[in-house]
Amino acid sequence: MAPPKTITSAMPDWCFSPLVPMGLVLAFLCVLLSLPLVVPIGPMYWDTYIYLDAAQRLKLGQIPAIDFHTPAGALEYYQFYWLQSLFPGGQPTLLAQWSVLISAAPLMAVVAAAIDRRDRWTAYALVLPFLIFAVCPTNSLSFHSYPGVNGFGIYNRHTSLLLYVLVSALVFLPNGLRLTIVAALAMATLFMTKITGFLAGGLIGLYAIAAGRITLRQTLIAAAVFLALIGTLELSTGLVSSYLSEIAILIALNQDSLLSRFLTVFSAKLDVIMAAGLLALYLFWAEHVRSGPKPASKTSTIDHDWLWVLVVLVAGTFLETQNTGSQEFIFLWPVLYAILRSIRISPSRDRLIIGCLVAFVAVPTVAKVVHGTLRFIAVAPTYIAAPVTELKTMGLVSTRKDIMERALFLEGHYSRAAASYRDLALNGQLPSWQLYSELDYQMFWLISADGAVKAIKQFETSNNIRLESLMNLDFVNPFPWILDRDATRNIQIGADPFRTVAGLSAMEEASVRATDGILRPLCPITHSRMRLAETYESALAGRRVVKLNECWELLLRSDIAAGP
Repeated sequence: MAPPKTITSAMPDWCFSPLVPMGLVLAFLCVLLSLPLVVPIGPMYWDTYIYLDAAQRLKLGQIPAIDFHTPAGALEYYQFYWLQSLFPGGQPTLLAQWSVLISAAPLMAVVAAAIDRRDRWTAYALVLPFLIFAVCPTNSLSFHSYPGVNGFGIYNRHTSLLLYVLVSALVFLPNGLRLTIVAALAMATLFMTKITGFLAGGLIGLYAIAAGRITLRQTLIAAAVFLALIGTLELSTGLVSSYLSEIAILIALNQDSLLSRFLTVFSAKLDVIMAAGLLALYLFWAEHVRSGPKPASKTSTIDHDWLWVLVVLVAGTFLETQNTGSQEFIFLWPVLYAILRSIRISPSRDRLIIGCLVAFVAVPTVAKVVHGTLRFIAVAPTYIAAPVTELKTMGLVSTRKDIMERALFLEGHYSRAAASYRDLALNGQLPSWQLYSELDYQMFWLISADGAVKAIKQFETSNNIRLESLMNLDFVNPFPWILDRDATRNIQIGADPFRTVAGLSAMEEASVRATDGILRPLCPITHSRMRLAETYESALAGRRVVKLNECWELLLRSDIAAGP
């Protein structure tokens, strides 16, 4: 009697490929982006508006690093622009978070497909965490006790995910053309996403070469592919040299704070760093002090598990000196999984100790990221949507009832207590120590921006004019995107006067002078806003000041006729 057929034997093998759940997840994300989802507003949420500013500029034909300065690589904004073009009604932060999949998903699919032919469990062990971190729009470091979607650190989350793909390929793909192409494309993508991610990937790649994971011939091919891609981009647009010039300026502006940022990383991620350090130490002891089993696959005298942990840990620490607290060290997982596979023939005591240390390294980050995502999903139905009408998809956010009540109260309060806030600003103090992390301020800014847009429309109607170009003397400027106007060229998007905005160049001054209307927010007056106004002071001279409402002034170009 023939044995009954099992489910697996009745279905084709491809049905169980890890590419299937990847495809299903991507399809599900497309469905979500097709819906007008309202998400809880999170700390520093206004970082998302930088992507909206960039999207409008790209729509107008501006090129990042050439026509405007950016805090990250050009690919970040192009991917967002492409995805928003496909899903114009999608929630902006979700669009920004998932836009990285345009580049990361195909690379991960190539890696997973190659591994799946040899070891399906390993392919799944790499694909599932990749999907978790790609989908979750939350950071591992919490900046507020209430849940919300993080606008902060999006490009760091993207960089970490791309490094995850790179490390997966370097650890698990056999040396050959596939690994060469994936490594070259991953490094090119990292270069055009965030330079610190490219440098971190370069450190890991150099160790992989020294460890014999990639031959010299394949390394040269990968370098040739990378240079061909970057060279073509430079010759066709001049973007690369402009991008490198911007990086040099940012380094000069931030060099004094580098040491403190390393200390911030160590303090914020001490749980992972300490556990990874102990893991590397134990692996070293087991291999060199107490002679343990040596894997037969070693092709280099420096290809050791403990060194892989240390190199990736150092690379991750360097990466996180910028915007600490996103999804740092997630690209340790491929190395950790390789270690778990290699200790299956080790003594039981080693398996127990190493397994526990691996858990201590891997669990905290994934637990925090998933927990943060589940928290905001759970509370979202109980939150109140932003009471705005003029902000397009930018208004697809919500918050708690009591926070909303406070946000609505703040507009009148800020204008009534303007003298007090000016005094704080003159002394270099914010209205509260963590103003930009507070949910009430983020919601207030949104509501206030809605009022500004209404006032601009009313002003234009009353005076029968149209302001063709707009600028905002604040950290973000989504107004050209909201009103479909031109955006001032040659200036910084994400304008932080302490980290990203240097002195005013002649080209910048000319562009600011040519701008029709420049918005000046007054609620509240802050040190940063005052510093930005001082930076652009020479370009603002001679403008007519129009009061839009209690919280916004419009600095109108002097040659534009507008009512009495």
